[in-house]
Order: sequence, then structure tokens, then C-alpha cells
Amino acid sequence: MQFVKFGIYRRGIAAAGFLLIAAFMLPGAALAHERRTIANGKYDVVVGWDVEPTYADLKNAASIRIMQAGTTAPVTGADKTLKLAIRQGASTRDFPLRAAFGQDGYYLADIVPTRVGDYQWIFTGSLNGDQVNETFDSADGKFDGVQAPTALQFPLALSDPAQSTAAVQAAQSDAQSARTLAYVGIAVGILGLLAGVSAWFFRPRAPASTTSSRRTASERI
Repeated sequence: MQFVKFGIYRRGIAAAGFLLIAAFMLPGAALAHERRTIANGKYDVVVGWDVEPTYADLKNAASIRIMQAGTTAPVTGADKTLKLAIRQGASTRDFPLRAAFGQDGYYLADIVPTRVGDYQWIFTGSLNGDQVNETFDSADGKFDGVQAPTALQFPLALSDPAQSTAAVQAAQSDAQSARTLAYVGIAVGILGLLAGVSAWFFRPRAPASTTSSRRTASERI
């Protein structure tokens, strides 16, 4: 009986271990990270957001894990020789990499993404003297783009900052147009008033000699 119980226990442990390994091997269970071998096959890298899903206006980090190709041996010191530029639309900015505490070979670049959509990460520099120039694009579908945080907002959903800014700019433009029209109206009114005053001052008047002759004729009568 004890032998049977031990056999069942051992099979249970084996099944649990198999399920755990399968969970890591299933594509759906893995995080949305892109894996690539770089520098002429010398290094394996895993690139993706540090926190997933990634939402606009929430602090996150671009991450890269670097290992010797075909091994799990981490590559250290890359934060000193590797550079990262992040591009979104027409905007590009450099972000410093830092080594993650307690995780050799794992590097982060802190960022608060403020726009929904796809992002490009451009790694340049070197690893142990080997040149690196690699671009990772979330549009390829291997790691996620940035999502709107609407689904997380409670109890009231906040308006889209871009739309709010556009609405404010439109209101300011309308107000400026109204002020311009008002100024034009005031200027036209002033010009009309000046024209009237000028017409009054420069109106035709009877000659003084005619008036005097009329008075002389009436005195004779």
C-alpha cells in the first residue's frame, strides 16, 4: 500500500513539473518579447516592455536581456557600451540603459509612453567590442505597442489628452478669430466716424462776399 501511495505521489510531482515546463513553453503563456541573435551570432537577446500590457501615461521601461549565444550566461556591463533610441512617429529620443538590480544581463530604460501606437527601439554601440546596430519594431507583432488606459480607468474614464489639447486649441483659435473680427469692426467704425467728421468740417460753405452784398441791397431798400 505504501509503495502504491509513493508511486502516485511521484507521478503527481512529475505531472506538476511537466505542466510547469509546458506553461513556459507554450507561446500564449510567454510575454510578448522579441528574441533575436545579434553581433554575427555571438549574443541572444530578448526585447520587450518591462511591464505588460503597456499603457499610455503609465511608467514603464524598455527592456533587453543579453546572453551569450546558445547559453543562459548573462552579458554584464552592456549599460556602459550600448545605447538606446526610441522612436514613435516622427519623434525620436535617446534613453539611458541601466542594469536591473539583482538580474545580471537584464537592462532597462525608464520611460512614460505618452502616445498610443507602435514604437521602435534602436540599439547601437557595442558588446565586448562587437558592434551592434539593431532595430526592434512593435509593428512587427513580436512585442506589444502601447495601449490606451481607458479599460483601467475607474470610476470615471479620463478624456484623451490629445483630444483635449486639440479641443482647447480649437477654442483658442475660435476666440482669436472672434477677437480679430471685433477689432476689424471697431477699426471700420472709427474710420467711418473720422470720415463723417471730415465731411462735416470740409463741407461746402457760402462765400462771404455774397452774404455782404445781400445785406447791402436790403439796407438800400
